[in-house]
Amino acid sequence: MLVLKGIHGTTRFAAQNIVQSQTFQITPTGRVGTGVYFWRESLYAKELALCWYEYRVQKGDYPAHEGVILTVDICVNENQWLDLEHPSYQDALSLFAKTRPSELSPAADAGELGILYNLFIGELETAAQQKYKVCQVRLPAPPKCPSYPTFLLGNPLAYVVRDPTCIHLVNLEDR
Repeated sequence: MLVLKGIHGTTRFAAQNIVQSQTFQITPTGRVGTGVYFWRESLYAKELALCWYEYRVQKGDYPAHEGVILTVDICVNENQWLDLEHPSYQDALSLFAKTRPSELSPAADAGELGILYNLFIGELETAAQQKYKVCQVRLPAPPKCPSYPTFLLGNPLAYVVRDPTCIHLVNLEDR
């Protein structure tokens, strides 16, 4: 069993709902497909989560001054863990994308990319005859997050949890 540490930025209202229901709401078509998104715990994870919250405030999706940082344990069996950063999966994703040039364009938005990832992961699941509950992938840092050194570290690692029963809330921190 793997126990991964994840960090998530959201609103106080959403955090209260998570605490009450003991479940996280899945994003149906995020940038890397269906799931709940967490930054991998690291020196920069809380800053990334806070930048994500602030980005959503600027877009008008979240209220200002209501930010909460959640820390979670993500528990998953090793055979249900998919590291999309592994070179073999990067190669497979490259081949998959090459067979769908009309669906993949530089102008593709997060929802379109998410659909492609869902299809790709679905094909992997069919081939492996199992479901992947958690994926690791690199995602761009949120816009206007100057503290994260992308030039040095590349895009930060994130977890996409496709089965919310894997998520266990550890800490809730008002920002």
